[in-house]
Amino acid sequence: MRGITRGKILIGILIVLIIGGLLSGQRIHDYYVKSQLDAAIELEETIKNMAAVNDYKYNITSTFIVDGRKEVISQVEGEKSGDNTHIRGEMVNTPIDIYYYDGTIYNYDSYSEKWLVIESDTSNAEELLISELNPLSNLKFKDLGNVEKLGFEGVDGKECLVVKCTPSIESQLLENLWKDFQYEIWIDYKKRYVKKATLNATNINNEKTQLEISLSFKDIGKKTNIKPPDN
Repeated sequence: MRGITRGKILIGILIVLIIGGLLSGQRIHDYYVKSQLDAAIELEETIKNMAAVNDYKYNITSTFIVDGRKEVISQVEGEKSGDNTHIRGEMVNTPIDIYYYDGTIYNYDSYSEKWLVIESDTSNAEELLISELNPLSNLKFKDLGNVEKLGFEGVDGKECLVVKCTPSIESQLLENLWKDFQYEIWIDYKKRYVKKATLNATNINNEKTQLEISLSFKDIGKKTNIKPPDN
């Protein structure tokens, strides 16, 4: 009996050692993979990958900081499928519910309790609208500038590479009003998706005024069904 008991103990110890070895090997592999990540390359490939994504959900908050005092300008959640978008939330302390569908804007008027329909005659109408309807416009860069690897952090259960960059941007709306853009971006480096990003910039005419935009993305690549509201 003692021999059988000792045998079971030895087998148990052996199993623990094997599992421990496997886990240690996985940790070593993960550490090696992370150590080999080049921040600039990962960011460039991730931005390209996000530009090709058709469906996702997101949150975006825009804040002005004047003399150190913060004022939230807009805070919305949205969903996007191709060129169609639906957002809900607040802008300038006013509730909003807006659809952008097939080039037409549907804006809910809480006073009349009706949908206001605004037809658009330009294929680039979305680019002319607020960034809340097109969050990826905030991640279109002419060049990345200086890119720095800050480390790793979990977002929604995904380990992300955190990078900092000082890009020149493509958005004329932002570029005409702001300067000295600084970004921090959380990259799901296994799928090369942006999970979260923050943008900080200084007003061109008043350096005491700053812009802060926070973005987060989820359900990236999952089909989203957006339909215009019934009038």
